[in-house]
Amino acid sequence: MSLEAEIKAVAREVGFDVAAIGRADPYVRAHRVLEERRARGHYPAFTEADIALRCDPKRLLPSARSVIALGISYLTAHRSRATRAGSDPKGQLSRYAWGHDYHPIMRARMQAIIEFLERRVPDLEAQAFVDTGPPVDREVAAQAGLGWYGKNACLYVPGYGSWVFLGEIFTNVELKPDPPVSLDCGDCDRCIRACPTGAIVEPFYVDPNRCISHLTQMGGAIPKELRPAMGLKVFGCDVCQEVCPWNQEAIVADRPEFQPLPEVGTAPSLIDMLTMTKGEFRRRFGPTAAAWRGKKTLQRNAAIALGNSRNPAAVPALARALAEDPKPVVRASAAWALGRIGGDDAYRALLQARERETDPEVRQEIEEALERVQGSRGTPAPPPPPAAPRPRSHAGG
Repeated sequence: MSLEAEIKAVAREVGFDVAAIGRADPYVRAHRVLEERRARGHYPAFTEADIALRCDPKRLLPSARSVIALGISYLTAHRSRATRAGSDPKGQLSRYAWGHDYHPIMRARMQAIIEFLERRVPDLEAQAFVDTGPPVDREVAAQAGLGWYGKNACLYVPGYGSWVFLGEIFTNVELKPDPPVSLDCGDCDRCIRACPTGAIVEPFYVDPNRCISHLTQMGGAIPKELRPAMGLKVFGCDVCQEVCPWNQEAIVADRPEFQPLPEVGTAPSLIDMLTMTKGEFRRRFGPTAAAWRGKKTLQRNAAIALGNSRNPAAVPALARALAEDPKPVVRASAAWALGRIGGDDAYRALLQARERETDPEVRQEIEEALERVQGSRGTPAPPPPPAAPRPRSHAGG
């Protein structure tokens, strides 16, 4: 058995579904695309700013000669049960956050491959990366022959679709590269037409400023014009993948590590998310890939989803968040949600909050929410009090 075949066999043994081998050459195409995206103000957030570092394996491992691209399917047989109705509306969580966080899982498995190579290759040098590292994982995988780009800019792996976590190992070992994958999307544009915010502005190009996956992870306030299109989504978005014909035929790996965790499930309670304590956040979301953005971000998203649910059952929890949450972005999102739901109880909660709120951005959200509620009632809201508002008893977060 060749060393290349041994590596792929070991990869399967330690828990990877697919593996491919490429050359450790600069990723010229990716470098050009990223420069263009930066010029258009669409450079991906949460990624390394140094484009050259991201696109040259030798910048990360000077002795690199080969790349081992690896993938694990996270597709399970479960379906999301998000719902707007009832006393406990449920939110939508992207599939990749249903189970255990993939980052430590993949790092441990890549380390097992490196240890195998250390036993087989004298003077081995190797460096592993997964998602949070500098390399452009999808380009590494595509150039190594692991898969091809879909029009939604996701990396598709034959048999497994786009439901695949990616990682790579750069090494000084000279390995025979695999051929590229020749599949493509043809004339299909379902993902482009299905995107709720029109983020796929052209084939293979996603505007991150409109992508719901980015919106649910960004800091600060979510742009008001995009909030309604988020629907019940509280972390990530799978729409472009769910409508893809290639994914309809994807192998359901049903790996135990990516099964929905009981504390979160496939559709977490939006009210519970909005009102959870730090301890509840750590217990419920700490083991998942959704934890890295923190409690505040998830609570902001839950408030927006509750507003989109238009469910009056959410008003008491939103009113408490508006009155008591120490974080302005959560209070502002709760105000927006109350204005979207409307009704007498929401109106009273907004009026009471206006009397005491000191943060200018939250006050603006309250005023706009009051206008929306009053617009549906046909009578103007009373003017704000002339006196300076009382100071809050807690600090903003």
